[in-house]
Amino acid sequence: MRRCQDLAGRQAVERMTEVQVKRKTWYDKNAVRRKFQVGSNQVLVLATSKPNKMAVQWTGPGVIESQLSDTNYIVKKANKNDKTQIYHVNLLKPYHQRPEKINLLISERKETPEAESDELGIPYPTADPNVYDFEEIIRDSALEERLSFSEIEELRKLLGRHQKVFSNEPGKTHLVEHDIELISNNPIRSKPYRTSQRQTEILKAEIKRMLDLKIIEIGQSDYTSPMILVEAVGREPRPCIDYRRLNSSIRNQYFPLPNIEERVERVSAAKFK
Repeated sequence: MRRCQDLAGRQAVERMTEVQVKRKTWYDKNAVRRKFQVGSNQVLVLATSKPNKMAVQWTGPGVIESQLSDTNYIVKKANKNDKTQIYHVNLLKPYHQRPEKINLLISERKETPEAESDELGIPYPTADPNVYDFEEIIRDSALEERLSFSEIEELRKLLGRHQKVFSNEPGKTHLVEHDIELISNNPIRSKPYRTSQRQTEILKAEIKRMLDLKIIEIGQSDYTSPMILVEAVGREPRPCIDYRRLNSSIRNQYFPLPNIEERVERVSAAKFK
């Protein structure tokens, strides 16, 4: 009886060890081993945000001072005076410094068409973050497979001459005005939502930005809708306006739309000239 109990115990331990090895192999199949060199690698640290302790963000860069174990490192941040802290490897990632770029600014020339030949061959600037990224356009649209090198360069010059049209800065148009038809003449008034001091500062900064870009203007109205701040992990806060009460009093407007498939077939055979 005793021997049977010992045999069953050994078999149970062996089975448990085998299951543990299988589970660890399955759990670590997509794991990436990360290791940092002491003194030479710069890293970013995943830490809590000061304005909101419930949110985290990547801070740094910091320098690896020493390695305590396979998973723990002592990191010294640049913005702290001789202060170090222990971080797990899962809270660290390599920091890659971006190469510096020099922007070349060229004023638009308003001369005869012969003067637009660009005899010096100076390319138009495309490094401005508020302007399109032409290299990204080439990569995403696979232009190299459909256009020749000279046609791509002509497209680059064409977009460069009209940078304001393709800018990433939002704007507005004066060609069309949109009218909203209401079902009732009773004004819609909604009180503002309660926000923290941090959220209020973000909303004020966004309103000032839209005023500077002349997207909005200061006015007076009997209709009020609250402004809210939509926050998501890993993304910048996005200000929005809660128009749900106003939308419930708007008369729906319907416009005839063309056949989309017909429009796509019409432009499918078009080529860049």
